[in-house]
Amino acid sequence: MNRRKYGYGFYFKCIQSSIEKHMNETLKDFDLTMSQEKVLRFLRWTKLEKVSQKDIEEFYHISNPTVTGILNRLEQKGYIRRVISESDKRVHYIESTEKALELEKAVQRSVKLIEAKLVEGLQPDEKEMLFILLEKVTNNVIEKEEE
Repeated sequence: MNRRKYGYGFYFKCIQSSIEKHMNETLKDFDLTMSQEKVLRFLRWTKLEKVSQKDIEEFYHISNPTVTGILNRLEQKGYIRRVISESDKRVHYIESTEKALELEKAVQRSVKLIEAKLVEGLQPDEKEMLFILLEKVTNNVIEKEEE
């Protein structure tokens, strides 16, 4: 018996919209959007010693003009600074400021609440299966984009 009323995309969109709504409420106090916070998160979590705009574009699969706009706004708000490479003056590295580090605790609290709500009522083995399935779906999408 087919219990699905809507396609997969509908459910992914509902989840994404809900996450974005809750995150934007948290970020409003910091004059940030979720897209801007995603860039700050990348700067916090990356293992790269130096981060360029290209690194951000490739990780999130978003265009150069989009990342440029996000970085410009983050710089204006004092969350990042651009540092010119000593070896290649055309390359700018992106660094977080102290202001961005202060934001991290509030964001982490919000993320934990959202993630707990997402998996509320799921058993540990169901949570693990969800991770496995989401990784597969994500890889499918990334592979399709790279074709």
